Amino acid sequence: MDRARIIAACGSIIIRSGEEDEQMRKKLGVVIASMLLLGTAAGCGSNDKAGSGAESSASSASQQASPNASDTGGEQSAPADGADSEAFTITVSSWNLADEPLGIVKAYREAFENVYKQKYLNATIKYNNTPGDKYFDLLKAQLASASAADVIQFQPSHLPMFTTAGFLADLSDLSLVSSLEGAMKTEVTYQDKVYAIPFDISTNGVWYNRKLFEDNGVTPPATWDELLAVADKFKGMGITPFAGGFKDAWVSSMTVKTFTMNDYSSPTFEEEVYNGSKKLNGPEMQATFDKLQLFYDRGYFGPDAMSNGWDLQRKAFEDGKAAMIIHGSYIAGLVNSEMQDKGGMETGFFPLPNDDGAPVLSVGSDTLTGVNAKTPNLQRAKDLVAAMHDAEAQTIRDKDAGVFPALKGIDIEYKELGNHDFQRALAETDSLLGGQYVPASVYDVYGKLFTKIMAGKTFDPAWLDEADQAYAQDKSLLPPPGQ
Repeated sequence: MDRARIIAACGSIIIRSGEEDEQMRKKLGVVIASMLLLGTAAGCGSNDKAGSGAESSASSASQQASPNASDTGGEQSAPADGADSEAFTITVSSWNLADEPLGIVKAYREAFENVYKQKYLNATIKYNNTPGDKYFDLLKAQLASASAADVIQFQPSHLPMFTTAGFLADLSDLSLVSSLEGAMKTEVTYQDKVYAIPFDISTNGVWYNRKLFEDNGVTPPATWDELLAVADKFKGMGITPFAGGFKDAWVSSMTVKTFTMNDYSSPTFEEEVYNGSKKLNGPEMQATFDKLQLFYDRGYFGPDAMSNGWDLQRKAFEDGKAAMIIHGSYIAGLVNSEMQDKGGMETGFFPLPNDDGAPVLSVGSDTLTGVNAKTPNLQRAKDLVAAMHDAEAQTIRDKDAGVFPALKGIDIEYKELGNHDFQRALAETDSLLGGQYVPASVYDVYGKLFTKIMAGKTFDPAWLDEADQAYAQDKSLLPPPGQ
């Protein structure tokens, strides 16, 4: 079968031309900036796999003394002809570019810094890293106050509001754009212009402990009933079926989103919600929360699901205390690396089954990289985005971290069996660009409602009225479908 069938439409807003249109854009920018500062346009949950609150910089001091020597003693490529020798500092803000124990991020940064400094010999790259959900609140405030970094990383649900407010520079002229296609290009396009480069292509599903499954004769389930049977078997053995880490809000939101795609009544469900023919408090989302209620009632997430964060959730899975974990494409490489002192850990992957055995995957990118429209270093910032997506540098980051590049032409041979399962599932399973027409604030509501279930409250369909209210409040931040 061909690459995953992407069912998505590229949305854009038609804006009138002329002076009246310019006034409208300015007014809209002011309104959205005010909303962002007040926190009414809430950001989606983050993935702080490499989270650290520290600020760090890659100084060019050693290059000034010896331009061909790297900070770590390795060799750098010779500077490009006509390289810029002016000294300057350029800033990057993210939640996942901080140093981490495995050294993967550090090696990736050194690689793209080397690429960047072939063109800008005396550049200093300063990283502003903020872990977890706090990053997105801070980023929105900085953008609204014109104090954001030159290069910013964010998530797809933020792109419509950021572009509508005029916070992002147009990146359509970057050569990288020619390496984008399908859903990945759709995800970063607004009003026929490209405003970000996606770092990865990801989907959330079920990762399982391959040894536990094989030792107990368990086959990856293909239907919803088979999934319940597998979960019951492990629970009967005293093993938590699914590791939970819902102390972190982003994990709750991500878990709900993994379930929702299977319960959409059609590939155009989100567009139908936008057009008013469907509601978020209807039978589709009720089905999702009924399933999550069933998971809670049967104890599938274990007794520590609400007290554990992402780190302890992962550890329960790595230690064999939980047989499965619902997360994104980063799991196989991450847990294998973290378990190297114990011989590594082999995982497997399967899409979360739905009722009829025909699951749907929500594809997208976890990380988008854009340029602050207010930066005084516009071209330098664009060139840094290009360096951050250099094929060799990205391979260093992706191969060991289990990340799958969004740009075509970057082919990586992954060593983990789970990653091969993931690639096969992505190629063979129907998929859609989930969340394209759903504001980030709605997923915040979903996460909150899921947390209520996990706290012992029985799901009431009336809870979903809050999701419809959040949708109505932030609908104006979405691009109209099909325009």
